[in-house]
Amino acid sequence: MAPTLELAAALHQAVLDDHDALAATLARLREQTQSGDYAYYTDIASSMAGIALPDGHTPPHWLDGEQATRTRWCTLVTTRQHHLHQ
Repeated sequence: MAPTLELAAALHQAVLDDHDALAATLARLREQTQSGDYAYYTDIASSMAGIALPDGHTPPHWLDGEQATRTRWCTLVTTRQHHLHQ
């Protein structure tokens, strides 16, 4: 359950543009998913924040491709930011 909560925190921090908190959350998320379970959560969190994946990282195989998936997650954040600033 912890990786799922960290992913939710990452969404919140990305919407708030809180880079420091997001970096800490990503570090915890990477540590929690080292076994391979839910490892794609780090990709989702990075995508939401528009952060590049680390060198040597092998992304999961997304059905619509990596770029389309990253764009969708990033759009979720920007849409929420727009909604909050209206």
